Amino acid sequence: MILHQPLWFQDLTAYSLQVAILVVTGGLLLRLLNFSVPNLRLAYQQVLLAACLILPGIEPWRPEHAPVEGWTALSRISIAAQPVSPLRWPWAEIVLGILAGGILLRLLSTALGLVRLRRYRQRAQPVSPETAPLLDAQTLAGVRSAVYRSTEIFSPATCGIFSPAVLFPQRFFDLPPAQQKAIACHEFLHVARRDWGWNLAEELILTVLWFHPAVWWIVKSIRLSREQTVDKEVIRLTSSRHAYLGALLAMSQQKFESVPAPLFLTESHLVQRVALIVKEVKMSQSRLIASLLAAVTILFLAGEAAVRSFPLNSPAVASSAGQPSSGSLPGTASAFQNDSSPTGGKLYKVGKDVTPPRIVYSPEPAYTPQAEKAHLIGTAIFSMVVDAKGRAYGIREISKPLGHGLDESAIKTLPTWKFKPALRKGKPVPVRVHIEVTFRMH
Repeated sequence: MILHQPLWFQDLTAYSLQVAILVVTGGLLLRLLNFSVPNLRLAYQQVLLAACLILPGIEPWRPEHAPVEGWTALSRISIAAQPVSPLRWPWAEIVLGILAGGILLRLLSTALGLVRLRRYRQRAQPVSPETAPLLDAQTLAGVRSAVYRSTEIFSPATCGIFSPAVLFPQRFFDLPPAQQKAIACHEFLHVARRDWGWNLAEELILTVLWFHPAVWWIVKSIRLSREQTVDKEVIRLTSSRHAYLGALLAMSQQKFESVPAPLFLTESHLVQRVALIVKEVKMSQSRLIASLLAAVTILFLAGEAAVRSFPLNSPAVASSAGQPSSGSLPGTASAFQNDSSPTGGKLYKVGKDVTPPRIVYSPEPAYTPQAEKAHLIGTAIFSMVVDAKGRAYGIREISKPLGHGLDESAIKTLPTWKFKPALRKGKPVPVRVHIEVTFRMH
């Protein structure tokens, strides 16, 4: 049924499958190649997400097959199933409504989160003068930012792009100075890296593609890798792994927020972050280069396979030149050329001094039980040669297959058709023609 839904539905389904193939392949490569260095994982995952997003813009779209100006189907016939079909649900419209509803709910949720974050910032008290741990942390991170004390949040949060601010919960100021310094350094590094902007961009991606589990997984993985990258940098700058681990464990006792901002700690990230800090992994340069080359090669092949297996289709565009444009109809390159007929000899083109053949006998292809059960409808276009004796040869389908046996039914029936042959200067000549067969329900 997917093939005969609206074009946008077909393309959305194909694109979703392409993304799933890329993300699953990329996730398996992460495990197989053991990309354990956080900044490498982050860059790899961001490139993977970017590849998914730009894929529709860089892959070739397959034109939807339709007759073009300059050639007209010799015959358009309609084949109807005999039984009256039951009422069909408008699945495409239902799906469209669900997709739109999900996007609106996500937009509303993000907007409420931004409003709540803005309210927290407005109600928070500026920290002035700043404490020694805060000043040291800003110096280490190489950035200056407004600092606030809030009684409404439970985990430090960074927000703002042009006027960034860091909000610290009340309990933060009760921690030992070394832990304050480590936590503050983490937040100021988020400011220096402009991670709040990346976080909002990811929220927008999740809003548009909210229905795709692979997109949720890759965004969640990116955010974890981002936090792990900042963790590693904090430890390098402060030279205090013990104090930083203590800060993570201390903040883990707090309630978790739901705001569109990079938080010092989220519930699902704690175990992975602590494990990586304790493990302290490294990769040699040779292994890094080899792993990257392998990953790029495999992902390229996976993307190529995904595009070939589930191509996107663009609306058909008629050509005004009297011939199909290059590549517009796969398999019809010889449709308007003087090639050879299946029986040998020159093959002419209808037009000018060549009159088209006329159908004298045309039994209808059978509407198969499988297609009737699936309530399948659609139009198939076939190219064939009508020889000088009015017989049909060289039948091939030049549109997307309908499936459920309808294409085979047409190809089996069309050779039985009889024609009054095409004429050139009063003499019968072989020509190539096109037949449209439409299968529909009552």
